[in-house]
Amino acid sequence: MLQCSLSQTVMILTESLPSLSGRILLVPPSDADDAPFAALRGHPETRRFIPFAPAHTTPDEARERRLARESNKAVIDFSIYAVTPGSPPKYVGAVGLLNIDEAFRFADSGLTVVPDLFRTGIATDALHAVFQYAFEERKLHRVVLHTGSMNFRMRGWLDRFGATLEGTLRDVWADGEGGYMDGCVYSILEYEWPTVKAKLEERINHVTG
Repeated sequence: MLQCSLSQTVMILTESLPSLSGRILLVPPSDADDAPFAALRGHPETRRFIPFAPAHTTPDEARERRLARESNKAVIDFSIYAVTPGSPPKYVGAVGLLNIDEAFRFADSGLTVVPDLFRTGIATDALHAVFQYAFEERKLHRVVLHTGSMNFRMRGWLDRFGATLEGTLRDVWADGEGGYMDGCVYSILEYEWPTVKAKLEERINHVTG
């Protein structure tokens, strides 16, 4: 079970979150992650469907963001590390929960993975771990994911594993070129989680053999 330190204003995770496959480990962000996170956040492929994000992020800016989010009890961030026998763990992305509402047992979730690892199952492994933490440890009722309407890769993933498309938010995000883009809202409810979990685990077991 993941251990937390809980006060009236701050929740700080004190242990890592294991993945089903063992290929990755989710850990609380540290100063060692600031530079790789900054590079990932500004990567053209990362910004392709979130063009409203800063075009450039410095390690110092990443550090300021990390520290600000650490003191926000409505946010829980994880750095994703790939674990390969015989090699040191390697930073490969970020995932977490935000806008956590304890009263309504609700949270948003988001994920960013280095583009070289798209379609390798890393995202599936990471989101499985976070969803399991959200529903089974935090006892949330509802987890929501937002993605660009043209992000067919992510939308296909959400459809495939059983998230429900709730609707499209028209012109919800600036597109970085003076216009706007639509966003799609997907959700998973606590009674849907066992079905989603089974699909995710089937895929993870298939990828890892």
